[in-house]
Amino acid sequence: MTATIAETLEQALGATLEVAGAFPDDKLDFWPSPNMKTVTEQIEHLAHNLEYVIEPVARLFDHSAEVSQSSEPIPRLKRAVACVNAVMGAVPDSDWLREVRYPDDLTLTVLKAALVMLEHDAHHRGQLIVALRILDIEPPKRWQSS
Repeated sequence: MTATIAETLEQALGATLEVAGAFPDDKLDFWPSPNMKTVTEQIEHLAHNLEYVIEPVARLFDHSAEVSQSSEPIPRLKRAVACVNAVMGAVPDSDWLREVRYPDDLTLTVLKAALVMLEHDAHHRGQLIVALRILDIEPPKRWQSS
């Protein structure tokens, strides 16, 4: 089970890193509409969410969750993704239903934490892809045909 979940997270988060990396530096402050975050804000939000979800999981397993102190959005997201991949890849198969406690009296199982990260990542990757298309930038291909 660990291998499947860890591989799924790694692929999904890797795809998001590719999409985030497709923005030229001069487009990171692009604001698709007044009710959306800028590209930089989206990337920072993604990194923050990954850090928030993975830190308690890492503590549960006495794993180091070294999150980035970078103020630059792409390096911070890369570090958060690396942390998620390392921690979730080390979860024993028998521990996916262990409970993780978060602030505000939130409790999730380790599996639910993984699913929350996947769902949140997919949502914001989609928004970033829309922003690329608005800017007339071809998004990275997710699936390559052979």
